[in-house]
Amino acid sequence: MKQLIKEEETQVKSQTDWLGRLVENLMNSRKWQLGLIVVIVAACVALGIRIYSNLKGPEGNGTAQAVLTVSVDQARVRALERHLKVTGSISARDPLTVGAEIGGLRVETVNAEEGDFVYKGQVLATLNSSLLEAELARQEAHLAGARASLDKTIQPNRPMDIARLKFAVEHAEAVISQEEANVERAKANLLNARNTTKRYRELRKEGAVSAEDLDNRETAERTAGADLTNAEEKLRAARFMKSQASEQLKLAVEGGSREDIGMARASVMENEATIAHIKAQIAQTRIKAPTDGWIVERKVQQGDTSQINQYLFTIVKNNLLEVRAEIPEQDLSVIEPGQEVVFKSTAIPDKTITGRIREISPLINRDTRMARARIDIPFDKDWLPGLFVSGTVDLGQARTLTVPAVSVIDKDGRKIVFVLENDSKVYSRTIKTGERTGDYVEVTSGLKAGEKVVTTGGGFLKDGDLVRIGTEK
Repeated sequence: MKQLIKEEETQVKSQTDWLGRLVENLMNSRKWQLGLIVVIVAACVALGIRIYSNLKGPEGNGTAQAVLTVSVDQARVRALERHLKVTGSISARDPLTVGAEIGGLRVETVNAEEGDFVYKGQVLATLNSSLLEAELARQEAHLAGARASLDKTIQPNRPMDIARLKFAVEHAEAVISQEEANVERAKANLLNARNTTKRYRELRKEGAVSAEDLDNRETAERTAGADLTNAEEKLRAARFMKSQASEQLKLAVEGGSREDIGMARASVMENEATIAHIKAQIAQTRIKAPTDGWIVERKVQQGDTSQINQYLFTIVKNNLLEVRAEIPEQDLSVIEPGQEVVFKSTAIPDKTITGRIREISPLINRDTRMARARIDIPFDKDWLPGLFVSGTVDLGQARTLTVPAVSVIDKDGRKIVFVLENDSKVYSRTIKTGERTGDYVEVTSGLKAGEKVVTTGGGFLKDGDLVRIGTEK
C-alpha cells in the first residue's frame, strides 16, 4: 500500500510541475486568455486520466486495485478456560464494636492498641470507679441494718423474756391444779352440809333438835354452796390466766407477724438489688474484649469521658475476614458456595490470596442488578479491612465461538472486527466479547462460526475496502 501511495504522489507532482511551466509560458504570451482556456482543458484531461488510472487494474482490465494485503482467519468454536471476574472490598466477617456501658466516667487507662490481638475477657480500658465504690460501701451498710431489722422482726424477744413467759405458763398450770382441788373440796363440803341439813330437818320434826340447830345447819349448807361457787370462779380465772400466758409464749416463740416480716424482708431484698446494680456498674468500668480478635480501630484516649452511644474499639471477631463482592445477575448461575476465588490487589502487587465462596445473597439490587457474594479469605495482616481487591473464579472449560485476539479492534468504546466478504472486500462488524485465553477471544454475539476476519492490517482498513489475501487459516 505504501508503494502505491508513493507512485501516486510522484505522478501528481510531475503533472503539477508541467502545469506550472505551462502557466508561466502563457503568462508571458500575448494570447494569455486563450492560454488560460488551454490550461483548464489540460487540467480536466489530467484529472480524467487520474481517475481512469485508479480504476484500472494492474493489467489494465478495468478492475479496482486492492488497497492492502491482509491475513485472515475463521471464527471457530474452541474449548476455552472460563473465568468470572469479581471485585469487592475486604471486611471483617463479624465486626464487633466495643464501647462503654456506663457514661460520664473518666477513662483511666487504655490497655490495647490498633493491630493488637486480644483474647476474650482481656481488659482493653478502665474507667474511674471511685464514686461507685463509695456508693457501694454506703449501700452495704444499709443492707447490714436491714438484715438486723429483719432478725428483730422475726424474733423480737430475748431468751430471758421467753423463759419468763414459760414460767408464767407453768405457774398458771399450778394455780389451775390448786383451784381444781379447791373445787373438789367445796363440792364435798357442800354435799356434807346438805346431808347434815336434811338429817336435822327430820330430827326437828321429831323434836330431837331445836330450831336454832336447824338454822345453823342450813346456814352451813349455804356457806358450802357459796364456797363451791367461789372455787369454780377461781378455777375459771386460773385457766384464763394460763391461756393468756400460753398465747404470749407462743407469740414470743413465733416472733413478729407475717406482714412485718414480709416488709422487713422486702427492705433487705431492695438493698441487695441496689448493691448488685452498683457492683455491675463497677464491673462495667473494666471494658473487656467480648471475644478473641484483632483490633483494627481505637477511638479512645486516656482522660476521655465515657459515653454510652460511642464505641471505643473495633474488633475483627476471631480474626475472620471476608470479601463482599458484587456479582451480576446473569453470572449467578455459574457460581455456588464452595468455589475458590483467587484475589489480587494493586496495593500488594506481588501477592495473591485464595478465598472460598461462603454464601450468595438471595436478594438482587433493583438498581444495579447485582447480588452480593460473601467470600471467606484466610487471615493475613497485609490484607487489611477496607482494601479493594479483584478476584477470579475458575469456571473450567467450555466450547465457545472465538476469534484471534489480534483481529479485535477497540474503536470508540466498541469492539469491532473486519469481516471478509466474497474473498475481496472487508466490512467492519461490532461484536461482544467475553473471556480471553492465550491468543483467542470469546465472541458472545456479532459473528457466526466460519466467517473470516482480518487478523493483520485491520487498523488501516475502512468499510468496503478491497484487499488481497496474503495468509488464510
